[in-house]
Amino acid sequence: MRLLVTGATGFLGWRTAVLLRERGHDVVALKRPGAAPRAHAAGLDAVVADAGDAAAQDLVEGCDAVLHFAGVPSPAGARDDPARAVRENAGTTLNLLEGCARHGGALVYPSTIRTEGPAPDPYAVSKWLGEETCRRHPAPATVVRLTSVFGPGQVAWEGATGAIAAFAARFLAGEPVVIPGDPQRLRDFLFVDDAVAALETIVAERRWDETLDVASGVATPLMRAAELVRDAVGSDAPIETPGGTLPPGENESYEALSSAWLEAPVRPLEETVPAYVDWLRHHSAAQGRARP
Repeated sequence: MRLLVTGATGFLGWRTAVLLRERGHDVVALKRPGAAPRAHAAGLDAVVADAGDAAAQDLVEGCDAVLHFAGVPSPAGARDDPARAVRENAGTTLNLLEGCARHGGALVYPSTIRTEGPAPDPYAVSKWLGEETCRRHPAPATVVRLTSVFGPGQVAWEGATGAIAAFAARFLAGEPVVIPGDPQRLRDFLFVDDAVAALETIVAERRWDETLDVASGVATPLMRAAELVRDAVGSDAPIETPGGTLPPGENESYEALSSAWLEAPVRPLEETVPAYVDWLRHHSAAQGRARP
């Protein structure tokens, strides 16, 4: 398959582009102008273009599908600039759907399980608007609500967000981990390689015009996740739980809805957390920052 992957220097976009190329697909990687340099994305051979520019629509020509990871990827970023989050998470999606309609392509929109939560925050709202754009546009598109994805390519000291990435960075540096709010709040952690395999299946099977959850199906307390990371690192640093008030949406538990679940092979945290820690220790992105 020929695939356009946007946001290709970010965590999810980079790992998707790398794995799909390894699996023999023809991948056109797209990164925005001025994208932050990341060590793991060096040599990616990406096209430089704004996914929201009308000219980017022509990049869809000849592609079977667009995997659209470009956007504002974090709740904190969306809180800081809600209007930009809407432009990047919904506006760029509309632009690429127009390209799909013109050139006969289809779009996979990676959204978030947070859109199903009880307390929508600016990030969840911006992603939900992207979902609605997919559902209402005539071009073929499928919304994929991802849970808490982690793994190779997610580097906290290069700006990546995510609990396990933050835990790993702290423990590898020999520093304590602090879990504010409720340390028993739940997350469904999903290894990025398993998520990419699920996305590949969706495109290969042409499962268009659906809304699907891609998840492990296991709800894990943040405290337990931190303990697994500490064990994988071999650290004796403490885990601190000061409590306190968090921004809206941050102290909630998030689990996948089984009614919309895409059944796909996933590996347990006990296997994937050590694999991620090993990547951080040995990859060039971690040199000088993470010490065994």
